[in-house]
Amino acid sequence: MGPTLEFGDRFIRHVYVVTIFLTVAIAVVLLVIKRATLPSFLIGSAIGLSMFWSIEFVIRRLLRPGKTQKTKYLLGFIALGKYTILGVLLYFLFQMKWLNIYAFGGGIVLVQVAIIIKAVGLMITILRNKDPEQP
Repeated sequence: MGPTLEFGDRFIRHVYVVTIFLTVAIAVVLLVIKRATLPSFLIGSAIGLSMFWSIEFVIRRLLRPGKTQKTKYLLGFIALGKYTILGVLLYFLFQMKWLNIYAFGGGIVLVQVAIIIKAVGLMITILRNKDPEQP
């Protein structure tokens, strides 16, 4: 029997590691090639990581057994507050003349790229360990 496909703490930890690795690698490239876009990229990456962390935080608290309705309302309030803060932050960031929207968006997308890289890695591992006798 091959490895089981699981999405747990290790998967999430690896997403953080891959995202941070990609951020550092791309930041070094931007530092050499186009230094002016580096702050926009780093801010976008920080926002992407913080949004991923906040989703993880809320899900871990929400899916515990025995939670009351009050806890669910509190977590909903946290989620609403998160998006309010993000909206205000984005409003002020878009007012800045130095912000490079493409580098900023690229930084935000890094978490999704890390998830895709991890998913492709899992698929390759499963296909490599697949029993040739199974369809």
